[in-house]
Amino acid sequence: METVSMKVFPRTPGKKYVKEVRNKGFLPVNVYGKPIEGNITGSVERIKMVKALHSPKGRNVILTLETEGKTVMAIPYRIDIDPVKNVISHIDLLAIAENEMLTVNVPLVKEGRSQGEIVGGRALQVLKEIAVRCLPANIPEKLTVDVTPFDIGDRVLVNDLKYPAGVTPHYRDNPPAIVVNKGRGQSADEATTAEGEAAPADGAAAPADGKKPAAGADAKKPAEAEAKPAEKGKKK
Repeated sequence: METVSMKVFPRTPGKKYVKEVRNKGFLPVNVYGKPIEGNITGSVERIKMVKALHSPKGRNVILTLETEGKTVMAIPYRIDIDPVKNVISHIDLLAIAENEMLTVNVPLVKEGRSQGEIVGGRALQVLKEIAVRCLPANIPEKLTVDVTPFDIGDRVLVNDLKYPAGVTPHYRDNPPAIVVNKGRGQSADEATTAEGEAAPADGAAAPADGKKPAAGADAKKPAEAEAKPAEKGKKK
């Protein structure tokens, strides 16, 4: 499993000391979770942390922390952003175990141009991220969906997406991730007429199984809302 190594330097709690840490080019962090006893109050090199967060895994980057004479594996949990400077001001890191399942949010990327868009419709991405359950080593960088085969009225549900081995969606229901709708001001008859006029010469593509995705319920929040890194953090 690929991780990013980082040293956690001890710091004294309190706003005064947090300011000193930031002025020296460090970022205040708190580390907590089941694998460790109590919380660790410290700081890391800002440049290293920002670089780690801009890696392909983004906020799901796995960190190997060297702290208090031991090594701890962790993942960013809460990231505070300074509203004025628009920079990271503080991060809570969640200590994790290599063999324990996690719930994380993974970006969903829409690819291609749907048949519905070709005839004037719109492919709307309902969910920007997908909540999944997996081991730390199996966290995907992103999930992709090719909307090319889908027509007006079709939906791509969460369970219709392709997941890597060991990764499963984590929702109570099966909400839509992508919805192909009619264009603004376009009637059903107009969409049908346009489809006949604008269809590709070799015919419109169809899903691999020859069926349209089944209609689903309205989108609902993941079962564990706390799995999504929040912009508001705890007191320093």
